[in-house]
Amino acid sequence: MSIDTPAQQPCVHCGDCVRVCPDALDPETLFFALVKDDFAAARAARLDACSECNRCVEVCPSHIPLLDWFRWGKSESAERARADEARERFEARNARLARERAERAARRREVASPTALPVQTISHAEVLAAIARGRAKRGQRP
Repeated sequence: MSIDTPAQQPCVHCGDCVRVCPDALDPETLFFALVKDDFAAARAARLDACSECNRCVEVCPSHIPLLDWFRWGKSESAERARADEARERFEARNARLARERAERAARRREVASPTALPVQTISHAEVLAAIARGRAKRGQRP
């Protein structure tokens, strides 16, 4: 903080910031929502509509850096929105993968079920007999 900048004081709820806002916002409500990290309330109070004209800061008798708060709130809100979107994509992917695993398992159970076509089994003796027949045929050919 420089010598020229007066120290920030608590908000006195004078309403000067509300009167000078060209975007018809309530900077006081936005400020308190951001202080509490209540981004839903800040969005409801139309934080994104702020044109960052700096008029609220110029008239604030408490020297609250409202514009800094609003810029921070906008960037934090955008970052949280990106994180929410990424989380939704991640959860949708996990749900899709789980559904595909369940479908594959169901197909495997269906193939292994007794209602599927019977699998021919052959005994060891039958295998040896088939091998002997094959050898006999090869032995007869020139």
